[in-house]
Amino acid sequence: MMPPSRPYSQSIRPPLPFGAYSGSSVFCTGENVTECMQYISKELSSLGLPSIFYDSNRNQELDIISTLNNMYDLLQFHHVAVDEHEVAQLKDQLELSKKENGKLCKREQQLETNIKALQRCLKNEKEEVQKLQKIIASRATQYNHCMKRKEREFSRLKEHLSQLLTDKKDMKQRMEVLNYVERSDGRGGQWKTGRTDSRHETEVCRTLLNEFDKRQRELMLENFELKKVLQQMKQEMVVILSPKTHIQRQEKYTEFIDQQIAEEEETSFKGTLEMSCEHAREKLTNSIRQQWRKLKQHMESLDNKAFVLQLGKGVSEEMISKQVHQEETERLKMEIQQCMDFIQTQQQLLQQQLNTPCDEETAAVLNDCYMLEEKERLKEEWRTFEEQRKNFEMERRSFTEAAIRLGHERKMFEQDRATWLKHQFLNMTFTEQMRTHNVISEYTGQEQKHISAPKTPL
Repeated sequence: MMPPSRPYSQSIRPPLPFGAYSGSSVFCTGENVTECMQYISKELSSLGLPSIFYDSNRNQELDIISTLNNMYDLLQFHHVAVDEHEVAQLKDQLELSKKENGKLCKREQQLETNIKALQRCLKNEKEEVQKLQKIIASRATQYNHCMKRKEREFSRLKEHLSQLLTDKKDMKQRMEVLNYVERSDGRGGQWKTGRTDSRHETEVCRTLLNEFDKRQRELMLENFELKKVLQQMKQEMVVILSPKTHIQRQEKYTEFIDQQIAEEEETSFKGTLEMSCEHAREKLTNSIRQQWRKLKQHMESLDNKAFVLQLGKGVSEEMISKQVHQEETERLKMEIQQCMDFIQTQQQLLQQQLNTPCDEETAAVLNDCYMLEEKERLKEEWRTFEEQRKNFEMERRSFTEAAIRLGHERKMFEQDRATWLKHQFLNMTFTEQMRTHNVISEYTGQEQKHISAPKTPL
């Protein structure tokens, strides 16, 4: 139930529940009622509220209306004080929550910066891992190529050593045949007669063809491995020389190169079995030269672009303004018109010269002009020839240096092989001598036992 309205009250609030005032009070008793009423009247007057007694009455009778009004005002004061207290508490809580929110925002920003730094580190680590994987793959291919070459050399040396050991066993006086063809059954060759020639001709041809095919396949495999190394070098050069900003273009280009390499490897492996070694070597050198020229052109274009950027040209080469384009077209049109006029005048002069009979002096002058033009042309050709000769001399010098280096390496390899063969041969001869010495000692021991044994009587 709401309290009655008052003309001076601005807002009406519901009363507090009775449970909030459950505490017992001993302020007023039956004996001190008048004193309590006087005390309350004084307190109300000190608060600016009207008295609870009638003014005209000397007996100080209680005014119920003023008492109720004072109680209502006290309740309103109490509500206002409670509201102010709650508002102050809420303001304090709001300030605390704002401070905590600011701290959380700062913490979130720090975490975001840490996440970005970690993402950058992860990206750099991935790039390093990719580079290391490429380096490991290239080194693995080179290592496999070197291992296969060493295995082939080891097998050749082993065969040569076995041939030397078999030749050392039978040191009879006979004619030595160099690079003879072994038979398939492993036996020694026989003297050629009419029967043997007709009998073993197919076998000799078969062995020759088998050895030739074997040698050709080894060369083709070596050529194929060298091509794989070359393709991998091409891919690495393209990755190194491509700009870092065009990452998607680089990935597409590398995927296209990988597909092209796979197709070229399949086609080259099928085709290399049919082509000769010289043709394959020429093809390989030509491809290396072409790739080197492309690399030089690419580096020159990069240098030109860097020079243009350093000069401060704001407009790129691909995007030309409309005004510059129009000026360039007008200039080209004027040059074309001038050239056409010049050609037309030359045609007219030539026509006049052909129509009019020429004198000896004019003929001599024309011949001199033709000779001068011929001399200029010959000078240009001679200049180009000299440049080509210089380039050829430089290439020849580089090839001779490479050949000399190869000769030194071959000489060192022959020396190493000779020392290794000598060491192996000495080890083999020492073991054979020890074996023969052991056999002779065993045989003499058996003879001595047989001689020293007593004969049984008949």
